[in-house]
Amino acid sequence: MAGFQPEARADLLALLADAPDEQALVDLVVGHTTPTISWLSAREWAALADRVRRPDGRYPGEFAWRCGYAHHHLGMYSRALHFFEQADADRLDDCELAHLYACHAGTAWNRGDVELCEKYAEQALVLAEATGDAGALAFAWVSRALLTAMQGDRHANAAAYVTALEHATASGDLLTQTRVHNNLASSHLEEARYAQAVEHLQTGLLLNEATGHLSVQALLRINMADALHGLGRLDEALVEAEAARAIWLSVHSPMAAAAWQVIGGVQSARGNVAQAAMAFEESARLAEAEGDTQSLIPSLAGLAVCRVADDPEAARQLAVDTLELPAAMGHVPSYVAAGWVHLHSGDREQALSFGERAVREAGRRRDLVRLADALELCALASGGDHRDPRLAEAASIWESIGNVVRARINDVILARLAGGLLAEDVARQRLRALGVHDDAWGIAGPLLAVRPREVTADLHVHVLGTFVVYRDGTPIPTNAWASRKARDALKILAVQGGSAISREALAELLWPGERDTGGRLSVALSQLRSALDPEREHDSGHFVVADRATVRLDPDRVSVDAVAFRQAAREALEADRAGRPDAVELLEAAAARHTGSLLDGDAYAAWAESAADELGQLGRDVIRTLAFALVEGDDPQRAVPWLARLLVEDPYDEPTYRAVVGLLLADRRHGEARRHYRAYALRMAEIDAPVSTWEEIAEGD
Repeated sequence: MAGFQPEARADLLALLADAPDEQALVDLVVGHTTPTISWLSAREWAALADRVRRPDGRYPGEFAWRCGYAHHHLGMYSRALHFFEQADADRLDDCELAHLYACHAGTAWNRGDVELCEKYAEQALVLAEATGDAGALAFAWVSRALLTAMQGDRHANAAAYVTALEHATASGDLLTQTRVHNNLASSHLEEARYAQAVEHLQTGLLLNEATGHLSVQALLRINMADALHGLGRLDEALVEAEAARAIWLSVHSPMAAAAWQVIGGVQSARGNVAQAAMAFEESARLAEAEGDTQSLIPSLAGLAVCRVADDPEAARQLAVDTLELPAAMGHVPSYVAAGWVHLHSGDREQALSFGERAVREAGRRRDLVRLADALELCALASGGDHRDPRLAEAASIWESIGNVVRARINDVILARLAGGLLAEDVARQRLRALGVHDDAWGIAGPLLAVRPREVTADLHVHVLGTFVVYRDGTPIPTNAWASRKARDALKILAVQGGSAISREALAELLWPGERDTGGRLSVALSQLRSALDPEREHDSGHFVVADRATVRLDPDRVSVDAVAFRQAAREALEADRAGRPDAVELLEAAAARHTGSLLDGDAYAAWAESAADELGQLGRDVIRTLAFALVEGDDPQRAVPWLARLLVEDPYDEPTYRAVVGLLLADRRHGEARRHYRAYALRMAEIDAPVSTWEEIAEGD
């Protein structure tokens, strides 16, 4: 990677190791500020800190702020605070002291400590202005910008960053320039100005090539993922988020919490609840450990909406508890989450109350995404009228910011409320083409509020992705099952499709290696029937057909998504092989039915492995066939999101990277092409594979 040379890093480490005494080591750190902060790991910083730590536990001030700043960039905020608090500031000149205070303010911001951020940001600016040093002024104005963000003053925030960028450019501080461009992008993201955010992020990535700072590259990439998510480019967003997560894992940074948070948001948007919940849980765990409320609050809010169908009470409590956490950037995510959770639980009054609070706060902060989300929440909580002006205002916001996914969701809402069956079907099909699985396990939000009508069967079993059973269009919650074995029996039967399985084989899968399980199997099947038909409206064989020898689901009354996908995939692939003119259309329809891995997030036994492998490979075959059919078609740019989905499945797929870069260059999207090339180079380096040069890939060699 440009800017990062292993040989130069090795030389720096050798110099530091050979420093004859503590002062010489400190002088070396100070004299190599940018590469030192960029290249040293937390473990290497800890070793250096041990060498210069004084008997009273304090560190030389000029070393301490640089060491703390490095930990800040790695997301180790508690450790960063340790170095700032233990810095010997008495011997620092005003320039160095300004840097120390500015760094301290920045870490306080990440921890949601308004008072501490304000204290040190103000002191840093006073000292920096007194010295007139461009580097100190750049640091001080960044801390000032963070403080104004806490205060919700957008105008002052933007002005502070412009000033910080001027001073960083004057001082030649590439790392701070990159940081400012990233933070400006974050400001644009908060106001849903995605195109402007992408411009700053592309600039930041170019600057990052000169410094080789891995953690900052990850931060730029995660914000890029956020921007792509906002534009509805879900699979491209996942590629960027996964690349950022890989970087942070490589440097052992808890900032992987931010990557997990974005991954959770994208998977939630796609309807993949198991993957979304797992990502939000991991993000919350890492963020809580570091006191990172900027990641913790939206992660817990995301987790709440993912849990609503499975455990509504726990989801409500989680959403409300999130409101008790300190929030430097406000509680809008928590208000919106609590509103959707209460709406799903049937408490329209509370849902409307949270929605209105979210509208007010999001409007004050110019948070257009959550404003539009909250407007839809309020409209649905008020009873749902397609003429409600709040729905029209939300639609206008989604269209203006370019979020095609949420714009199509708004279409679904309007069509459902207006009774437009055909319009609703068209809108849902458009969503599926964008990678959204609107029939997935219930995630509290607009699609759950207007979930699709089940017309194909009384019972629908969803096993591609998270396991969920829909009875008359409503998901059966976990607490409705008398036993886990009853649920497991249904999973096994669903994977079988309409085929029968012997009672002995079913019992062996449920209780492997045990004898005399016939009675237990009868009990599990009885419990299964009770969960599927709690009011006993039908005879015992209505959904589950069993005799003395075999057990199966009735395919006329029970639909299984895996069965429908398998049929659609085979038809579409055969149409492509036959060169039929409707092959691309059929492939798109089949790809939309592949909503995830078989029983994703389930710790299933070996009985599902072969089916999971078969369905997974079939899904990849459909997407790859579709992607490269589009590459050869009249509008090859349509292939980009499908190629991105292939990269989500296999981030080390060099031919797909080449195809993406070639398409983007052909469309004169040079910045995006470079971004995908960087992701390719990063992934190849992870597995020690040869990396083709930019010129080789760009020229198609």
